[in-house]
Amino acid sequence: MSEHTTSAATRPSSRKRYKRIAYGLLGAGILALWIGIAVDRFVLGVALYWAGGLGMGLVQRFSPVELYDERDGTISRKASQTTMNVFAYVFVLGTPGGLALQESGLVTLPGEFYGATWTLFGVFVVFGASHLYYKRRT
Repeated sequence: MSEHTTSAATRPSSRKRYKRIAYGLLGAGILALWIGIAVDRFVLGVALYWAGGLGMGLVQRFSPVELYDERDGTISRKASQTTMNVFAYVFVLGTPGGLALQESGLVTLPGEFYGATWTLFGVFVVFGASHLYYKRRT
């Protein structure tokens, strides 16, 4: 047995440690952004936020252990499906409902309504394009 393999008992603790480091860097970046906004140093806050995000990405990319396993993939898929379903209902029911209420004169929709509608539309376009891409690729 000439190759070095990490024992199964130590892998989860290493995985957890590197995940904590990665998410800690992202959390520090978010906190730095908030502090930068609070002390009127927005550009510095954004730079530190990006540094935290980059640090997180580097830890995830170069850590010696796999940070995510099949269980994480399953959880992510289920969470993504639930999120898309919730926003599909909001988009499909909310957009025509809001427009009908405005047309009937019961409410006046703010400009944000249209921005949110276009954002949801964009999310579904990206999801559909990604779905087609990966469907054809496999």
